[in-house]
Amino acid sequence: MSAALKRRETLGAANKLILAGQARDALALLHPLEKRSRHDADVLRLLAIAYSGVRDMANARRCAERSHKLRPDPEMLLILAQSDRAAGRTDQAVHAYDQVLDRFPQAAALATIKKVGALEESGQFAAARAALPPPADVDALPRALRPRARFEEAKLLVHEKEYDDANRVIDQLVADPAVESEPRRALLHLKAKSCDRAGDYAGAFEAATAANEIGKLPFDPELYAEQVSILIENWSRDAMPHFPHADCSSELPVFVAGMPRSGTSLIDQIIDAHPRAAGVGELSDLERFAVAMSTAYDSDLPAPASFGAYDDKAFTRAAARYVQHCRKLSPRGTDRVVNKALGNNRLVGLLARLFPRTRIINAVRDPRDVAISCFMGGFNNQLSAWSTQIDWTAKAWAQSQRMMQHWKETLDVPILDVHYEALVADPEHQFRRIIAFIGLEWDDACMAFHSSRRTVRTLSYDQVNRPIYRTSSGRHRNYASFIEGIEFPAYVVRESEDRARGEITRTAPSSTARSAGRGTRPARRR
Repeated sequence: MSAALKRRETLGAANKLILAGQARDALALLHPLEKRSRHDADVLRLLAIAYSGVRDMANARRCAERSHKLRPDPEMLLILAQSDRAAGRTDQAVHAYDQVLDRFPQAAALATIKKVGALEESGQFAAARAALPPPADVDALPRALRPRARFEEAKLLVHEKEYDDANRVIDQLVADPAVESEPRRALLHLKAKSCDRAGDYAGAFEAATAANEIGKLPFDPELYAEQVSILIENWSRDAMPHFPHADCSSELPVFVAGMPRSGTSLIDQIIDAHPRAAGVGELSDLERFAVAMSTAYDSDLPAPASFGAYDDKAFTRAAARYVQHCRKLSPRGTDRVVNKALGNNRLVGLLARLFPRTRIINAVRDPRDVAISCFMGGFNNQLSAWSTQIDWTAKAWAQSQRMMQHWKETLDVPILDVHYEALVADPEHQFRRIIAFIGLEWDDACMAFHSSRRTVRTLSYDQVNRPIYRTSSGRHRNYASFIEGIEFPAYVVRESEDRARGEITRTAPSSTARSAGRGTRPARRR
């Protein structure tokens, strides 16, 4: 078979895999071609799409830029915009969408809808409303795009406090048989948000319940507790000195751990507002490293042989790559970069083995508020399958605290507990406490974190762009009748104790073995 024919067949097979949603398999086919086809726009184009499909936006951007330079392509511009949105660079994303609108009329409708979404998630609601096509133009859109435009309209109506109108649009879309399950789930979560803000808590809980039934994943609390026990056993104080470690002296990396909806985005935004710090959101580099490492791990061998090829040198290379990536994503002069990936609570040991001089912030919040917020928000994925039931979330919260307590007792890197309730009740003290913990001088810009032009790509995106407010503390009281009878872990805000003992709890280098890597999945600013 000639090289040209083999190339054509490989591209065709990879394209079919991408269309079938098997982007990872497509990448496996395309990687050999990438090494030989650095100037092949077709190969680079499919690589960009496949990398985007597995949310590896750094490589997606690299391939899209090269492909678009060789042959201008609206889909590559859309991937570049997606990369900018993922990094919180809304202005650059909007610029890319405008390029599509100016140069590629065939993709203008999709680019318009995506532009509206980028503006909405950055808090530029008036600009988003102005960019949204009028109803007559929406009706004229291709059938596949109409629900997406109406969804953006519904989101804007919620921000504009037109809750009845928003719910009417949502109900029409949910009733449309052409709307697939994933968009329907997102619509129902939006309705839960709309009803909650309108004070219709029964309606909010009903909508969230319907949303969580769509594509609901199984979760076994007892099995999860057993997995955490294995993690704790594998990463014991006695075992960890034998594990690989990186020769890395950088203080740049800072990590936020904790349950979703515990204030992780707020902490990230506070730190990012500091002139010498930056946030990279939920950067997944280290989670991918943990998954690969856990696949190679052989529990039948003693450490460090049990880690296979993941020896000291491999750890050092991974740490250096991560630091380099963070510097590339951050402004010149940045001394600290914070990563708030949702799987960090499982990875604290690995983070300590990679970055012996790192600092860990443990975000903690009332488990009842966490449970309600996750249930309403839509975290239904492999990492957070527990979020679809309130009682499951209560069990997951307890295991998260159990893991963090283990890291505090066995590691030598500093870990700071930040309680959400204390954070919103006494922001100036808590903000200063966080900044001092990461080793920076105080800067008043941190108090104005909500004024940042940075976009936060999480469920909290429309909350961290507002000044501190307290209404989310005790949110569970609005849903007391729906959570009655559920057993929640005990919770005490210990901020005053932190103050008395110097505010920093010290806890060593470590990693996450097979049990920690599995099921853990493992941005950029203004």
